[in-house]
Amino acid sequence: MDDTEKKVDKQAVHDILRLLACSDLRKNLTETLREGKRLTLSELSEHVGASSPAAVHALRELGKADLVHQDEKRNYSLTNIGEIVVRQLDEIELAILTLSRDGQFWLDHDLSDIPKPLLDKIGYLADFTLITSTPTDLFKSFSTLYMLLRNSKEIRAISPIFADDMVNQFTKLAAENIDIELIFTPGVLEATLRTADKEELEKALEKNLKLFKIERQPNFACTVTDYFFILGFFKDGSFDWSNALLSYTPEALEWGKELFTYYVEKTEPVIL
Repeated sequence: MDDTEKKVDKQAVHDILRLLACSDLRKNLTETLREGKRLTLSELSEHVGASSPAAVHALRELGKADLVHQDEKRNYSLTNIGEIVVRQLDEIELAILTLSRDGQFWLDHDLSDIPKPLLDKIGYLADFTLITSTPTDLFKSFSTLYMLLRNSKEIRAISPIFADDMVNQFTKLAAENIDIELIFTPGVLEATLRTADKEELEKALEKNLKLFKIERQPNFACTVTDYFFILGFFKDGSFDWSNALLSYTPEALEWGKELFTYYVEKTEPVIL
């Protein structure tokens, strides 16, 4: 692709973004026509609360960009391009919403080990709560995690950090028939094996607990279960114990499970 073609492509992108992002009317019209809907001009005008002349003008602009089509019965619908563009704009809006909430959290932490496909879907985390340490609970993210784990039916975790009694918490949960898979770095694994009750750990490994070792330390720690997802990051080279993201939405759980799957494929199982 030569420079002229690139300029044309960039102009087309700019024009489409301008059409949808700079006009509530055009955006509302495309939102109304989502998922294969076919509506008349009067139906569209009533739905978006605009006059017919204003709606016609907006629809013509959308039509010139190949986003909206009018059929022989004079019904309007989104084109294939329109359906895809509107869905992609949803992703952009969700990403902006996610990153603009508690923006300092995203600015201060190292996100470089989050796979790009999951950064593209960062909007899945839009509905989150930020857990922040207090003077009376310096490790609030961990105390919250341990409390939530009690009601979990399955647990997947990536931990490049070691916390006292962590493995004993998990071996007790495994004894309660909770399915658990944990990814540890070599240092965390060594500390875990050194401090664990060996007999209880071996019982758990024979039952519902699986351990995996990853050589390269990821710059985050996360836990995803059947009903919550919690995520903490490194900051300036050290793990930030003071802040963690918590979400209960299906989208966040899906995001967390994808993150675990991505990293478990880079591990080797631990066999005692």
